[in-house]
Amino acid sequence: MTWKEFVYRLVIEFCNERGKRTFTLREFFPAYEKEFRQFKPQNRYPLPKVRQQLQFLRDDGMVQFIDRRGTYTLRGVELLKGEVEDEKIQEVSKQAPEKREYLIETFARNRGWVREAKEKFGEYCLYPRCSNTFNKPNNKPYIEVHHIISLCDGGEDAIWNLAVVCAHHHKMAHFSNLQTKQGLQNILLREVESHL
Repeated sequence: MTWKEFVYRLVIEFCNERGKRTFTLREFFPAYEKEFRQFKPQNRYPLPKVRQQLQFLRDDGMVQFIDRRGTYTLRGVELLKGEVEDEKIQEVSKQAPEKREYLIETFARNRGWVREAKEKFGEYCLYPRCSNTFNKPNNKPYIEVHHIISLCDGGEDAIWNLAVVCAHHHKMAHFSNLQTKQGLQNILLREVESHL
């Protein structure tokens, strides 16, 4: 058995015992320190070895790294022992998702304005001091173009009404409460005006 297989088996056991998928290295390692030391006694530094194996498991999609504090969540196991409360839940979990068809009416945006907005405002979120922009696999920044006043609310498909924003601020502009939306709208209108 390899280190990776051994660590994954113990991760599953640990999650099953606790009845939850999320764990930290600080919780996991002490629970099995004795087993790690016995597994390969010649390895005098089992903690770094376990951390390395968790990285390999993450790369293989078997665990997911959640934050920078050593928190992981188990993947690749459909149900933990504690997650099945009764036979009905297990039965439902095996059912295929229902397919639905939707007819959606939407406003078509002018792609030329999208290009113009990115050229005019750049590749980073216009919200002041925002650092949420990230790089895509091709190393170009991911940015979204947002109609500050929605087309459905009478906004124009024009450069003065477009802003480049990160995905977080774009969702915020559409789904936050009214006060937050209006505050964000005012900030973006000011930022766009200062760039034009």
